[in-house]
Amino acid sequence: MEGSARRQLLLLDGGRKAGAPPGSVLPREALRVIPGGSAGDVQAAIEETVEASRRVRREIEERIARALAELF
Repeated sequence: MEGSARRQLLLLDGGRKAGAPPGSVLPREALRVIPGGSAGDVQAAIEETVEASRRVRREIEERIARALAELF
């Protein structure tokens, strides 16, 4: 392995469904490894992440709106 770069992988918390028990394991299909490579691959991964973040934000806003509507 001399001369090859070592890569560190980090698993970030998140992506768990509401009501899932603490410490529950995410299913394999919920995880994705984005390999390094050309700038185009990285740009595509960033765009995909941004779109997923926007989708999650919309879902959260809808849940908040429903909860507020039920209260008032």
